Amino acid sequence: MLLLNDFIEESLSYSNVTDDLDINIDLINDGFSQDENFIFEREGGLIKVFDRVCDHAGGRLFLKGSKAVCPLHGWQLDIHANSYIDPRCDKQPLLVINEHELDSPLVHQPSINNVLNLLPYTKNESVEVTFINHACMVFNVDDKFSFATDPWVIGSAFSNGWWLLEKSPADVFDTLNKCDFIYISHNHPDHLHPLSLSHIRKDMPILTADFDSGSTVKLLEKAGFENIIKMQFSTRLSDHENELSFSVLKSGDFRDDSGLLVEIGKFKCLLTVDSNFLNFGNLPQNIDLLCSSFAGGASGFPLCFETYTEEEKKKILSRNVGAIRATNIKNIEMTNAQFFLPYAGFFTEGAARDRYIKERNIKNSVEDYQKICDKKSCGLLNVTEFQVYTFKGKKLVSSTAARKANFKELSVEEYIRQTEQLNQTVTDELIEKYFINSGFNDDLVLDLLCTNDDFDQDYNRFIVDFSMARPKIVTALSVGEHLEAACIDSGKRYLRIRVRKSEFFDLIRNGRPWEDLSIGFQCRIYRNPNIYNSAFWFHFTNKYVS
Repeated sequence: MLLLNDFIEESLSYSNVTDDLDINIDLINDGFSQDENFIFEREGGLIKVFDRVCDHAGGRLFLKGSKAVCPLHGWQLDIHANSYIDPRCDKQPLLVINEHELDSPLVHQPSINNVLNLLPYTKNESVEVTFINHACMVFNVDDKFSFATDPWVIGSAFSNGWWLLEKSPADVFDTLNKCDFIYISHNHPDHLHPLSLSHIRKDMPILTADFDSGSTVKLLEKAGFENIIKMQFSTRLSDHENELSFSVLKSGDFRDDSGLLVEIGKFKCLLTVDSNFLNFGNLPQNIDLLCSSFAGGASGFPLCFETYTEEEKKKILSRNVGAIRATNIKNIEMTNAQFFLPYAGFFTEGAARDRYIKERNIKNSVEDYQKICDKKSCGLLNVTEFQVYTFKGKKLVSSTAARKANFKELSVEEYIRQTEQLNQTVTDELIEKYFINSGFNDDLVLDLLCTNDDFDQDYNRFIVDFSMARPKIVTALSVGEHLEAACIDSGKRYLRIRVRKSEFFDLIRNGRPWEDLSIGFQCRIYRNPNIYNSAFWFHFTNKYVS
């Protein structure tokens, strides 16, 4: 019997691919400029040189005035400040040049790309890859070793905002409980799903990333799992005798997210899951199977934000689904993938109260990737047609439809009704204590209003000033009608969130991540200034959970 705990942990290795580039400073004008490879800021004889890679999802930055803008997701780099505007994070220049210290106008700047080395395994193992639902797949290695990924297979995710597009097989939990381990990529509930995990045996080994925040581990421990394997991003777990190896790779942005590199004999599979700029672009080449989220529409932005017009929302949504396609094209190219399997996008807005979202939230289909794959000489594996794919080493030998009887579960309405009933005991005092003990400090005032399902009737209001050493609850009477103006005048940011009462109470009672509310369309957000409050969302999504 093979046990993941017995695998050895060893360092990942990389090969360098270097391009030699020369910068002629005589061609760089004062102010801001760009060429094919770099963005420049010149003030007299002092020149800053930036690469054109956006640190969010690896998009290509373009100069726009004194800012560099990424067309994928609209990130803006304040070049002079060395900092992104939305969210707040730094980007350091590659070079800072003083032309008066140079003997020649030519400056040599090598551009280095790292390629993650694959293991030289030689076995032609039989690997059966079965799509279960959404981001859940099962890999079976010659009937001697199996593992599953991210089992959201029943119920809803993101505070009753997401619902599975299709029902899971009736025997889904029998299949999952026979696995040798389960990989959990991150703490979003369509990947770390408490209800689904409640049906998994508690001695099941769970492989997850060792995030600094502990965001997945906290929730897995709360779910009662006894064997959680926290993996560093610089290592792989390997059994060289049986030619099995697994590497958890970091999303290349500020989020707690990860992907998985699977090496089984000659068969190489990379699951990018939802990651942006996975492993900071340092990916392996000649991958046999690339699996990635594909649909888009997986965010409350911009539909849940009151700071955008309907026309602006349409443009942003169109850009976002295009960005998902562009990211997948880039990953197919970088990995030279033989096959591409779109997954982690099979959800719908199933509740009647979310009709506004469902009518507007456009998504890519699997079929939208057919022309892309044809152009890249990459086979498209469509799990809406076939759910089981069998590889023999690097060769795909069969594709089989395997839809079974559906798992029987509650209706959408019954799930929502249960949430309302379970959270009737949450009090104002408990919520105030929750905020005061949060340990969050920032120049931000949160104006939170608990509402009905249509967001047009307020029940409870909590005003929290996070600018002090310890968060302070402010009464509505003391601030009057001009809270927003008072915040801005005092140098604080203002964040107003209207949230469905029952879903917010459920979040408080269970210590769940706040992104469940925004991604799940359960709130409406207004912010002044209109920038992403990244520190707030990261703290209440990854640090202050469970």
